[in-house]
Amino acid sequence: MATTGTTSVKPHPVWSALVGLTSLGVLLQALWAGLFLRPGTDGGTWYSVHQHGAEATVTLAAVATVAAVVWLRHRRDLLVGTALLLVLLVVEYALGRAGGGSVAVHVPLAMLLMGLAVWLPMAARRR
Repeated sequence: MATTGTTSVKPHPVWSALVGLTSLGVLLQALWAGLFLRPGTDGGTWYSVHQHGAEATVTLAAVATVAAVVWLRHRRDLLVGTALLLVLLVVEYALGRAGGGSVAVHVPLAMLLMGLAVWLPMAARRR
């Protein structure tokens, strides 16, 4: 709670919810990828779930970025972090759609996204 002469360090609750849902999407993407990348499985259904999950996660990140622009202009770290999350998710989505040999970049980038998705809510709680 803010007192006279101080500013609240809490981010806007809408932004927090959107980033939380985006982070959950990133986590679920790893789970779904693991289900279709297992050797000896068809994985067609989980591949489809992974693809639609990616679409939803990118959409959530886009809306979170708009929320950051509207409500968090004073927190440059969160604004840049949210925009970076969106950009990297779009790159990740494009690599996933490209298929083929892009898995060599897609999977390491997914690990970077996981780290960013964990860092962003934690950074929001710090000042």
